[in-house]
Amino acid sequence: MAARARSVGLVVAQVDAGSPAHAAGIEPGDIILSADGAPVPDELAFRYHAATARPRLTIRRGDDERTVRLPFDGDGPTGIEFADLLGDGIHTCNNRCVFCFIHQMPRKMRRSLYLMDDDYRLSFVHGNYITLTNMSEAEFDRIVEQRLSPLYVSVHATDPDLRGRLLGRRDSAPIVPRLQWLTERGTDIHAQIVLCPGMNDDEALDRTIHDLASLHPRRTGRRTGVLSVAVVPVGLTRYRDRLAKLRPPDRSYAIGMIREARRWHGRLSDTLGTRFVWLSDEWYYLAGRRIPGSRHYEGFPQLEDGVGTTRRFLDDLAAVCRTLPSNAPNQRVGSVVTGELAAGPLAAMCDRFNSVEGIHLRPLVVRNDWFGGTISVAGLLTGADIAGALGRDNGPGEVFVPDICLKDGELFLDDVSVTDLERTIGRPVRVVGSRPRALACMLGLTRRQSVGYTRRIPDFR
Repeated sequence: MAARARSVGLVVAQVDAGSPAHAAGIEPGDIILSADGAPVPDELAFRYHAATARPRLTIRRGDDERTVRLPFDGDGPTGIEFADLLGDGIHTCNNRCVFCFIHQMPRKMRRSLYLMDDDYRLSFVHGNYITLTNMSEAEFDRIVEQRLSPLYVSVHATDPDLRGRLLGRRDSAPIVPRLQWLTERGTDIHAQIVLCPGMNDDEALDRTIHDLASLHPRRTGRRTGVLSVAVVPVGLTRYRDRLAKLRPPDRSYAIGMIREARRWHGRLSDTLGTRFVWLSDEWYYLAGRRIPGSRHYEGFPQLEDGVGTTRRFLDDLAAVCRTLPSNAPNQRVGSVVTGELAAGPLAAMCDRFNSVEGIHLRPLVVRNDWFGGTISVAGLLTGADIAGALGRDNGPGEVFVPDICLKDGELFLDDVSVTDLERTIGRPVRVVGSRPRALACMLGLTRRQSVGYTRRIPDFR
């Protein structure tokens, strides 16, 4: 979502025929300024303040303002689709985190990629991680009033001075008092630690986990609290000139981290009834260890941070393979693209699908030369790197590219479009969901598409 100029309300993109909004005379292009007298800077605020019987809406149309009553009992859809979730634009970050990925990007990419968001509304809706350092007291009050829970918070360290250094601030950045205030008032928290070897590991990491565990509902006796912690390794690109010197974890370090995680699990499972702390998949790949089973992840509370995504992939593959036909309805030949991190699971998927007569898939593992460094996930592959790998691969047939590589299903990070890629390689490109069931459906091997993730817009009724 790109940042845009601050506005005073929400722009109406579409009005459903026969809906309450249609009956009230609301039209596309109208700007809704308030609902029952309260400003509506975003769709969340609109849904909250309009969740009453016959809400009063103030609307601007051109140079005119008027007030209408929505013939609506507070239940069901209003019939309004807005142009943007955020009418006032994305709230940005003023930190300079030592590991910030945006500071490690090459120049001359599209402007929206350099936007550093730190918006609590996107945390609630999309699971984006926020620092809680770029917010007003009124925004904290709004989180509680409108029950914007859960939130995803970048903690990194609970020592205020260390956290301040990690966030690149001149002052300390206390986080425990903020988390305590929120959890005491009904907000659940999922926390993230970006681990930088030599900075926030060892004793500092133990302290962070101890402090966060003290806010778990089993410790506090409250219904809400810090529910989970994800530990992810710092990601470093080759564009780190004039940035803080950081070292990536190696295999030995990752093995030690997995050992530490087992120690935390043993202690926390007894006291909290949950493992509480989970390592992202990168640690297991780096250590050369098997990905844990589904029970280990306890419902996958940190899937947004790459914790258990491989296990979900493998479980989905196993489920699909139980119903694979012996013959495909049509012959399909092609290459399936992924990053270096997921090479093993992708190869396993291709092998299983190739057992179906008429299917001939080849895994195409693409090295990320664009960003370099330790970057190996599929979601950060560019059109140029994929084209280069396909030029060396020289295989036949279609090219299946995961949708997580693309913006709106069309543009790669380097602004190469799907059409551009097809023109360069001379092969048809198919954009497909990243789970096995999505590819199986595209190949005609199953009729059931994979279930996607939906936006968490609250019901305020």
